Amino acid sequence: MIKNILHTLFAKILTSVIGLLTIVLVSQYLGAIGKGEQSIFLFNIVLLLLISTLVGNTTLIYLTPRHKFSDIFFPSFIWTVASLGILFIAFWFLNIPIITYPKQLFFITLMAALSETNTNILIGKERIKQSNILKLISPTASILYIIIFIFLNQFTSITDYINSLLIGYFLSLVCGIYLLRDEYKELQFNRFFNLNMFKTLFSLGFIKQLGNLSQQLNARMSFYLIALYSSSQALGVFSNGISLTESTLLFSSSLALVQYSRLSNSKDEGYSKSITLLLTKAIVILSFLALLILSLLPESFYTFVFGAEFSQVKQIIQLLFLGVLLLNATTTFTQYFASKGNFHIATIASTIGLIPTLVLGLLLIPRYGITGAAISTSLSYTIIFLIEYYYFRKYSKAKLKDLIPKKEDFNYFISLIKTIKK
Repeated sequence: MIKNILHTLFAKILTSVIGLLTIVLVSQYLGAIGKGEQSIFLFNIVLLLLISTLVGNTTLIYLTPRHKFSDIFFPSFIWTVASLGILFIAFWFLNIPIITYPKQLFFITLMAALSETNTNILIGKERIKQSNILKLISPTASILYIIIFIFLNQFTSITDYINSLLIGYFLSLVCGIYLLRDEYKELQFNRFFNLNMFKTLFSLGFIKQLGNLSQQLNARMSFYLIALYSSSQALGVFSNGISLTESTLLFSSSLALVQYSRLSNSKDEGYSKSITLLLTKAIVILSFLALLILSLLPESFYTFVFGAEFSQVKQIIQLLFLGVLLLNATTTFTQYFASKGNFHIATIASTIGLIPTLVLGLLLIPRYGITGAAISTSLSYTIIFLIEYYYFRKYSKAKLKDLIPKKEDFNYFISLIKTIKK
């Protein structure tokens, strides 16, 4: 397990570095307006991806050890293609202004959804290293495309960035199929539509994705409100601030991903509780240090990195500090519940957390702009943490003092390194 954690952490760090470099290059060469346009396009991908993977999200990690590949792949594939097809037709006729570059948007989302299905199945098989490699392919190819075009003085508009995504996700999809080539070769087409499995995937996926959708809206609904009440330039500044703080989630997502994979294959409640508490404390310490560094960096650092238009990035980071710290801690509770097939708690927490995002966002953003957006987002994350922690205490019988780091935790972590070989 420790090796998987370290490998995942390395992959997450590398992905985060690539993501940061992409933010810097887009900000420097396309400006705050271009960065705002990029943020809206990416958020549209995320929302469509949540819908198109409703039957094929991380619930596949839970179901993969328990069912045949054909039974879980076909329902996911059918839903992805059908849902995106219907949405594309609907958006094409409605001509919604906020849906920019619709053809590219839906094609990218299709490839991203199928690639995510491959990734989740690999994780469910505890092929963590391969899943990490697969996740790195798209951002790596995308950033290389951007760098080459900058070198050729051809990176001048948002369409150049979109083309980089097209290439990245295409390569990711092809590599994912290759990594699961044995499974794809053994696909049983007579099991093309398993109604019972579809119902299972849909019921679990709906609850899971509703929580993910709420979580994304908690973080990104402010994007639409800023674009509505302010400007694309302000959105570009806010998106950089929230992206930098959320880059600290690489610690929690790396540890929690392996936690989910391991606990999904374990029935020992004591082990599940102890691992969750240990990883929660480790995540809080690591993310606190990362957020502290980001908060203490001078304003001149951010204007140097991103450009003169991004002077408010430091302020956004400071306002998001507490909320993002607690959001990091929440990830282990979410995976603890998910490993037991209990996805509704995270959904409840995220849905309730969406209330301050909407209410305070509508009250604060028109008046205070991106400062109001940061305040409403941070409060939303805090509420989510409090709700999930309440349920974790209820089910695990953990106490508040169990979250305080102790010397024994360090010794326990060392013992895991020595004894756990996978």
